[in-house]
Amino acid sequence: MDFIHSGVALGVASRDESMRPAFARGWGPEVSADHRSLTVCVAAAEGSAMRANLERNGAVALGFCPPTIAKAVQLKGVAVVLGVPGAGDLERVERHVRAFRANAERVGVPQAVAERIFDGSTLVLISVAIDEGFDQTPGPMAGRRL
Repeated sequence: MDFIHSGVALGVASRDESMRPAFARGWGPEVSADHRSLTVCVAAAEGSAMRANLERNGAVALGFCPPTIAKAVQLKGVAVVLGVPGAGDLERVERHVRAFRANAERVGVPQAVAERIFDGSTLVLISVAIDEGFDQTPGPMAGRRL
């Protein structure tokens, strides 16, 4: 779980009942002790497709990939909106943002560009019950269940 807790890019995909997708950035993931769920802060403003999808059906796919290498992991499950992130959640988000920026800088992404990726004004805390996990690293093992 060190991989998920590092400065990886975290994409959160949801869908509506017609299978139309919505995408948002996620920040500050925390895997539960039993590895069956995680909490994460997602950019999901009131009225956004992401927020509506989370509240209606909660189906999500979370993609974790560091900016420095091609390793990737995807987790799928059902999310429950917990509400506004608390102080501890926001501290975890800030640590994640700093680690992401440092990783991006290692591969030549200017800090100003990495900073534009983070928008903390619409964060919502969700809890995801993990149903499936996949190795999405390019190569012969891509798609393998974890």
